[in-house]
Amino acid sequence: MIDKEKINPQILKEWTAAKLPKNKYFVGDINSYLSSLEVATKSNLEARKILILAIRATKSEGGHTSAYVKNKIENWVANNLKTAAEVGQYVEDSQKIQSKGRYGQPIKQESKILAPTSDEIQQQNERWAKELGYESVEAMAKGTHDILINLRKTRAERLANKPKTGLTAHGNRVLKRF
Repeated sequence: MIDKEKINPQILKEWTAAKLPKNKYFVGDINSYLSSLEVATKSNLEARKILILAIRATKSEGGHTSAYVKNKIENWVANNLKTAAEVGQYVEDSQKIQSKGRYGQPIKQESKILAPTSDEIQQQNERWAKELGYESVEAMAKGTHDILINLRKTRAERLANKPKTGLTAHGNRVLKRF
């Protein structure tokens, strides 16, 4: 069994910063974590980096026991993560997926809005022209233009009629005072 002096000082520093218990078993726990990580990663340096990441993750997530660190390590080894960079990417991806919205409900991940192509726009315009009873897209554009021009010309008249109908500009009923 390796004593406390032979453990990497950075690991001990992180362990202390995370306020994990320093009982008579913690040195053995650290050694077992390192040995299992060395088998999984094939590198002492990567094993130490991943252990430090597990300790930091425990601290940031509010874990208070060495079992929390162990669960993090086992999860990462089970997902076949062999470097600290892979662990970082895995954690980032999982946080995106599991980010919480209001009242603890997960945020729904929506697909990105794709800009329509000119062909899709043309097909949509043709479909609308047919639905509205126009012969072509150009006829629909001219008809729409004429409707807008007519609305613009009659705007003053339509606004003048609103008070007579008892409706506001938005179409709501006006309250009358007696």
